[in-house]
Amino acid sequence: MLGIGNPILQDDGVGPRLIRELRSLVTGADITLEDTSLSGVDLMEILAGFDRAIIIDAIKSGGKPGQVYRLTLNDLGTEPRDAFSEHNMSLFQSIELGKKLKLHMPKDVVIIAVEAENVSDFGETLTPEVEKAIPVAIQRVIDAINSKLPWS
Repeated sequence: MLGIGNPILQDDGVGPRLIRELRSLVTGADITLEDTSLSGVDLMEILAGFDRAIIIDAIKSGGKPGQVYRLTLNDLGTEPRDAFSEHNMSLFQSIELGKKLKLHMPKDVVIIAVEAENVSDFGETLTPEVEKAIPVAIQRVIDAINSKLPWS
């Protein structure tokens, strides 16, 4: 399980925040909980070696702040955020690159994304609507862990 985001950019820190909360709720020798503010090629390296992955992150899709989505890699698209930097390739591209490099990459990936209101202002607290979404997001992660079906 990987929480992505910068914990000092308000709602962008929702991924690491959820990982902190989940550490006391989710245990098991086969479950790894990590958080990172890295992206692109660095994500490929973090995810290499795992069969399944749950990615937790903020999203800005124009929806209502605090809305929680369960997505697949295909839902996110394949385009990089910055076409001039391999470090800003999409999550999909990071995993595909790992496969091309013959790394053991997750076959099943689910993304739990929380619609953010503010990901650009400095602050270590979430906006009120995103804060209220924490219990819903935790439940979505737990449901994904308990799911027996392929995630992708």
